[in-house]
Amino acid sequence: MDQELPDSALSITLRTGEWLLWNGQPHRFESLEGERARIREPSSQRIYEVSVAELRGLPSLALEELDSRLNRQRESSSEQWSTAERREDVIRTVMSGYGPWAARISAAAHTLKVSTRTVHRLVARYRVTAQTTSLLHRPSGPRDVHRRLGAERERLVNIAIEKRYLVRPRTPMEETYREVLRHCRQKNLPPPARGSVIRRIRALDARLVARRRLGSKAAQAVALSTPGTLEAAQALELVQIDHTLADVMIVDSKHRRSIGRPWLTLAIDVATRCMLGFHVGLEAPSALAVALCIEHGVLPKNNSSGNREVGWEAFGLPRSIHVDNGAEFHSEALRRGCSEYGIELIHRPPARPRFGAHVERLIGTMMGRVHLLPGSTDSSPTKRAGYQAESEAKLTLSEFAEWLWLEIAGPYHHNVHRMLGTTPAAAWKESLASGVIPRLPANPARFIIGFLPVTRRRLQRNGLFFERIRYWADVLPAIAQPREALIVRYDPRNLAQLYVLDSHHRYHAIPYADIRRPPISLAELRHAHSILRKQAKASINEEQLFAVHERQVEILKKAIRATKAARRRSEPRKQSAAAVPLSVSAIDFTKDPTPLPSEIWESSP
Repeated sequence: MDQELPDSALSITLRTGEWLLWNGQPHRFESLEGERARIREPSSQRIYEVSVAELRGLPSLALEELDSRLNRQRESSSEQWSTAERREDVIRTVMSGYGPWAARISAAAHTLKVSTRTVHRLVARYRVTAQTTSLLHRPSGPRDVHRRLGAERERLVNIAIEKRYLVRPRTPMEETYREVLRHCRQKNLPPPARGSVIRRIRALDARLVARRRLGSKAAQAVALSTPGTLEAAQALELVQIDHTLADVMIVDSKHRRSIGRPWLTLAIDVATRCMLGFHVGLEAPSALAVALCIEHGVLPKNNSSGNREVGWEAFGLPRSIHVDNGAEFHSEALRRGCSEYGIELIHRPPARPRFGAHVERLIGTMMGRVHLLPGSTDSSPTKRAGYQAESEAKLTLSEFAEWLWLEIAGPYHHNVHRMLGTTPAAAWKESLASGVIPRLPANPARFIIGFLPVTRRRLQRNGLFFERIRYWADVLPAIAQPREALIVRYDPRNLAQLYVLDSHHRYHAIPYADIRRPPISLAELRHAHSILRKQAKASINEEQLFAVHERQVEILKKAIRATKAARRRSEPRKQSAAAVPLSVSAIDFTKDPTPLPSEIWESSP
């Protein structure tokens, strides 16, 4: 039942000449027009125009290795190509066959007349990219792509950079190189080339260099472009995120009765003033709301949003995200996710609201347009006068999100921005035309998991336990030993499965131990806990929790007039069910199973 989420390259850069996957095959990126990418198939040189949402990253293949494979394909003889095709047939049989793995490996070795060790290597190469070229014969001898300075010389270079370059007062790069030469002579090692040392120095993080060589104030100036202000010169250089309680009442999707005001999380690109993404929900600001806003901003939008009257072309991994000091912005989930994808997380200095001016102005702009909707609460009771917002509310959560999508992609992006002198959409296109290269997550499903809330659980002999629910998959014993601590991520909207990180930094989806259990949100589960505690149960078990939840569902179905609190609890799961990019069983366990013909036993006359 476990589902392994592949640990591929975490991001892809949409730069001319970059290798990436489309339809499972490697292609070279040519150019970008909005959300359409032009890519070239290497062998036929054919050009394709595809959506960037269809592009994926190469799992762990170096560019030099791809070039090497392409050269081997062009230079290989017909006999060598036939051998590779025969190897491919055998390797596919090994990977998809039945029986013990060792027996399949031995049979393949006998068929190909090679050692079992060679078969293991062929399988590993084919798993990375399932292509015939990966099984072509590799010439013996050292490979140029693996040349390095060596562990000892790398250590000497790092020591010289630390002791001679990252110091105050500042010293030139040449002094660092001379320090490397002195260390190498003392150790009787051949000195590295000057360019090798200079490249390592220039690869250092600019903020680290400024802090160590100039001081903390200079480092702040590097991070924020201008001391005391917050500006960015290019798209995706700096993104601001913040929350607000929307000034409008919404209704539930079934009874169309008011359930309160939704929370809105917005992400704005500072350089172009484009809205990169947003999230609307009923829950108070949380790490999950931030994660969903980042996911919406980073991934292409048009491909997954159906037919839209206007396009929304802003997407990509930002270089840095700027937030305030709310608890959700200090969560381990956000910190780990940003670190994993190379995003710098910057927290606004306390008591300095001007550092969040861009997103604050955006919130004001959007709320001004929200005030035109039915059910608007306006910005103050005085302005509302005798207007009854709850009775006038008309929009559900999903309808409000759809209206907001069109408002951002249409009027907001295509009206002239006073500070820019042009429209945000035009500013975005101009920034990309000037050389900005967007990056995308190589695996969208893994990307959102990387930002989900984090907890730690110890593996028990009978599985993992979270909120008194037992989870199990056959892969768990291979991930950890009993009583060993594991890093676990979960989606509060749907607890049907957890995501467990193994020692190879791969996530595995671990479902309920009892797969008949229905999906349930964290809010619903904790409400069930509270009901049981009020009933003074001595011990709460899994059966009781789901029994209480089922009883709640029945009450909600039969109630003629449901309370606002009950409708608010049930609404988030309905609204987010279609948006969850994670696998949930489609089997309806409430129905009786239909036996197969082979399972029907009839007594003979």
